[in-house]
Amino acid sequence: MTEKQTQNAILRAFGMLPGLRLWRANVGVAHVGRRMVRFGIRGQADLTGILPDGRRLEVEVKSATGRQTAEQKAFQDMIERFHGVYILARSVEDVRRKLAAVGVGLG
Repeated sequence: MTEKQTQNAILRAFGMLPGLRLWRANVGVAHVGRRMVRFGIRGQADLTGILPDGRRLEVEVKSATGRQTAEQKAFQDMIERFHGVYILARSVEDVRRKLAAVGVGLG
């Protein structure tokens, strides 16, 4: 499965659960006329959201062989330092396991 397919599967599995919010977080550059506009934060996760208890949720989606960049690791450190939940996910099951491990019920 590609990263994009995995990302879409995670959004389908968790994006509409009551009490949990999850959405795509884009990072990049757009050209507007002669101006270049940057959006997002370098290294931020692919998906972002809010857990039922108010904690921030970040999900970085990787393929089976994908690796985090230095910027992504720094972003993970920041999220965890402020008691958010960061998930490095290669599957829907990775997200399910981590959410259960941090006490988020999905039932």
